[in-house]
Amino acid sequence: MNKRRWKLVIFAAIILIVAFTLQSRDKNEEEAISRILDHTAEIDAIELFKGEQSLFRATGQDATANIENYPLSHVKKLSKKERAIFEEKPLYHIVYEIKGEPLYEVDILKVAISSELTEELQQMVFNVGDQQYLIYWAKEKKALEQSTNTQRLLEQYVK
Repeated sequence: MNKRRWKLVIFAAIILIVAFTLQSRDKNEEEAISRILDHTAEIDAIELFKGEQSLFRATGQDATANIENYPLSHVKKLSKKERAIFEEKPLYHIVYEIKGEPLYEVDILKVAISSELTEELQQMVFNVGDQQYLIYWAKEKKALEQSTNTQRLLEQYVK
């Protein structure tokens, strides 16, 4: 009986730890989204990278033209299967900053298997030239719906 009781106590402790971890993960995700929404108007710099190389950096008024007005208007969590539709390594990386500190960062993923795109993902994908891309918030493993500002920025610097 004593051994059985210890097993129940250990099992209950594991369940509590898992529940706490899941709850804190959801809370952190909500805080990240809230932080971005609250501070979008304060973004004063944007930088576009290809690998480690900076292709474009703008501050002040120049940055405003490339900043998303509603960056999280449509967010979709990508499953592992959905993530596999895109190339593993991002082609581009965009950093949005406030006073030199990153507010959030997104990756630009190239579509590898366009025939596998669901209807919802097809609406989130955008074209630059003859290639299809998706904005991916890697920190939260979420796809973001494209905006004309990001598409315009990539059209200028993607060759």
